[in-house]
Amino acid sequence: MLKEFIRRLRDRAAYVIADPADNSITFSRGLYKRLRILETGKGKVMVFRLKDDGRYCFTLDIPEEAKDTQLAEVMYNSRYRCVGFESLVPTVNRIFYDYSLPAGAQCKLTTQEVVTDTMTYHIICPPYGKHPR
Repeated sequence: MLKEFIRRLRDRAAYVIADPADNSITFSRGLYKRLRILETGKGKVMVFRLKDDGRYCFTLDIPEEAKDTQLAEVMYNSRYRCVGFESLVPTVNRIFYDYSLPAGAQCKLTTQEVVTDTMTYHIICPPYGKHPR
């Protein structure tokens, strides 16, 4: 119970802002620090969908069999001082459609870190309730 509370408290600082206008996903400062992109030198992101529950995920640990898939570059936006990537497969519009989010508006979505034997990935959680942020 206490571990779950600490994990949820830690995950509050880890979120993404999805923008369907330009298919971009921006990392929060807390998530960017947790990903340690500069320290690890991993600059590519793979976005995928879980088959069992339909949620979308992203990972910096790209498996060897997925090297031929379309990967997104992690980029720094100097105008807005943020770090993120452009997701074209699947598009952010598809994520908004599957999560029943309003089209044309940015949306803040929380993430959950999942660690497996082969890779670490982050689930982009659908919002709870009728009014996403």
